Amino acid sequence: MGTAMGTAMGTDMKNSTLRLTGTTGLVVVSLWINAAVGQESATANTGTQGQAFVVKPRITLTETWTDNVAVSGGQGSKESGFITQVAPGVRIDAKTARLKAYFDYALTGIFYSTSSVNSRTQNSLNTFGTLEAVSNWMYLDFSGRIAQQTISAFGAQSPSNANINTNSTETSTYRLSPYIRGQLAGIADYSLRYTWSTTQSNVATASDIELADWAGQLRGSTPFQSLKWSVDATQQNASYSRGRTTEAERQYAMGTYTVVPQFRVSLSGGQESNNYASQNIENKLTHGYGFDWTPTERTQISAFKERRFFGDGHRYSFSHRFPLSSIRYSDTKDVSVLPNQFTSAGLGTVYDLFRQICIQQLSSQISDPVQLDQAANVCAANVLTQAGIASNTQVTSSFLTSRATVRRSQQLALAMQGARNTLTLLFNRSESQSILASSAVSDDFLLNGTNNILQRGISLNFSHKLSAISSINMMASRQESTSAGASALKATTMMYQANLTSRLGAKTTGGISVRRTEFDNSTNPFTENALIGTLSVIF
Repeated sequence: MGTAMGTAMGTDMKNSTLRLTGTTGLVVVSLWINAAVGQESATANTGTQGQAFVVKPRITLTETWTDNVAVSGGQGSKESGFITQVAPGVRIDAKTARLKAYFDYALTGIFYSTSSVNSRTQNSLNTFGTLEAVSNWMYLDFSGRIAQQTISAFGAQSPSNANINTNSTETSTYRLSPYIRGQLAGIADYSLRYTWSTTQSNVATASDIELADWAGQLRGSTPFQSLKWSVDATQQNASYSRGRTTEAERQYAMGTYTVVPQFRVSLSGGQESNNYASQNIENKLTHGYGFDWTPTERTQISAFKERRFFGDGHRYSFSHRFPLSSIRYSDTKDVSVLPNQFTSAGLGTVYDLFRQICIQQLSSQISDPVQLDQAANVCAANVLTQAGIASNTQVTSSFLTSRATVRRSQQLALAMQGARNTLTLLFNRSESQSILASSAVSDDFLLNGTNNILQRGISLNFSHKLSAISSINMMASRQESTSAGASALKATTMMYQANLTSRLGAKTTGGISVRRTEFDNSTNPFTENALIGTLSVIF
């Protein structure tokens, strides 16, 4: 399995910053997903007899030879060499009556054979969980992620985290969210949630972001059995260290009518106020309509369109499971206050991708949304651990922003599975538009004189099971970033990779990979070829 962990962050060991341990390329392992789905389904429906806490230490050794350590363009500036990575890590699963949590952490030491580059260390973290503080009433959700983030959409894109690249930086997000839920006088269900999160980047030109959100909801029935209602209110403060603070509030009511058990329609109306597009708070009325349709237990179709302060927003989705394949499409347009890679939905990382696939396959077996969410988290984590893939591996690369944007994201995932072969095709399209009133924030929108950045990507992945213990995986991907401003820019990244992996023992896995990367932009086009060997031991 081609794992190359690390990216440029510090120039000295004692000043090096802890950063993400990543894996080059996406290895698709839908065969493992089916096994994990079966395990999680059994857990959700019948319970498991096992330990409340399961701790699995591990260590991974990766050796990479590359002809372009610092992803530089031109034959005169390219420098070849060896990169050695040693990554001790631990995974902890908690399953108690009150706590459901997952924690995965690794510390990677990276050593370079070239004298011009100093050794450094990096962090990799992916954790989430739910604590039931008061039985059936008060809960606490928490999560943390450390991932490598591209600074500019038009700068050099790293073929792996091991290469030196000044256009990459570590970005971490931590989130705490206490909430309560229950029944109000037997006539309505209520929930009240407070969410605090902080996102920080180790680069001077990017903003740290702190969010504080309140969200409350009342929902209930009417004398008409098919008609239900809900009232929602949200309030958010977003503080940017290198930009201005934004405030947003929204209140709306929604009515849902079930025409037949498989089909229901919804209408909404309300108002919102914010200072995204103006220094002063502006108020706008909102209204929307949509439907949810489940024609079969394997098919789900959902659509909702609403009038917002920025124009028309929407969320569309379609998913269908065939006996040996699946398809999923989503299309959303909404306000985003975080860097794209750290929004709650999407295919930003390989973990996000497999979690969505797990949700799709588990939804017909688990009806409770909380149990489904927890089961999907564990399912995705199990799949990645068995495959030896770091959960923060990027499916698509994004860029850092220091402002609120209107973002449209379209994603299509196709997975086809045979007895020994698995084929997955991914399409991604993301369009980000600045709506900030002030243009003094230093990011891609200001530096490139545009208020619109478009990113498109495609990834084709093929996996063949050679035997019960060995498999080969091949991947080809292309991503393109363009701007529509005064200085129209374009950056294109092509990557090809082949991996051979095998179990060498009950707890040991080895792999060898070859990789080629081709990057093209107006300032620093480059190519890179690499040979990677990996050895991983779980204790």
